[in-house]
Amino acid sequence: MIGLGGMGSALAASLLATDHSVVCFDIRPDVLRPLVELGAEAAADARELAGACDVVLTFLPGPSQVLEVALGSERGVLAGLADGAALLDMSTCNPEVAAIIGQAYDAAGRRFVDCPVSRKAPNMTVLVGGPSGVLGPDADVLAAVSRTLVYCGHRGAGYATKLLNQHVKYSWYLASAEALLIAEAMGLNAGEVADAIAECSGGDSGLRTAAAYFRHDTESVRNRAPASTIEKDSALAEKMATTAGIRSRTLAVVVDFFQTVGVTPFRKRPYPESAELLQQIRSMAPMAGPTS
Repeated sequence: MIGLGGMGSALAASLLATDHSVVCFDIRPDVLRPLVELGAEAAADARELAGACDVVLTFLPGPSQVLEVALGSERGVLAGLADGAALLDMSTCNPEVAAIIGQAYDAAGRRFVDCPVSRKAPNMTVLVGGPSGVLGPDADVLAAVSRTLVYCGHRGAGYATKLLNQHVKYSWYLASAEALLIAEAMGLNAGEVADAIAECSGGDSGLRTAAAYFRHDTESVRNRAPASTIEKDSALAEKMATTAGIRSRTLAVVVDFFQTVGVTPFRKRPYPESAELLQQIRSMAPMAGPTS
């Protein structure tokens, strides 16, 4: 049986739809009720749930809740989990949480894997904190309700990769929102501008271009514009935004970076190569000390 704790209604429904036996627990009775109607069993707490299941999946708000549910001495998962059984946490946490829980579970002869997700079941991407094979037979359970499983290499790397996804996703969101705000300030139709950009490089190029550099795809990088072009374009975009009465935080960062690039030999090189300068800047930056 599969135990599901926390915010996983879509996952529970998908597991039931694939004929898995599911036990659920949530502190909110109104969340449990429709799942029980679909065929799930309800547990009184996380410990009872864990005792009834071969694998426990948790979807929780954040690190403090995950630690409490995973390690609680009286009503937590570890207190009820059978020898060799697993907790797969699908929440968004920091890698340190995986280290803390993993150490405790290893010592108790139980299995723990960080498995945060992007999107909802049955179309999830599961970011597995470990190498291929780390899930054992539980991989079939996740595969049944997921679009893909991505093995991230080691414990904690699933959590880390999810946070990096959030970095890209919400930075892209903020830049996009600011651009459309500028469009409206200029009297343009923001929806039409969004449709146009979706057909241009701005709709998909940012991550792909950065990835080409880090994948050492020299041919793809070589075909990009020189950094001086990006310096010019971003400065023009910032000037246009200022004229429209908009201060763009994301654009200001882009302008500042490419102005820095513009006084280095990277100026004439394809702009993805400026990631090397970004690495140099990072290595030279002083560590933040305590404030008084």
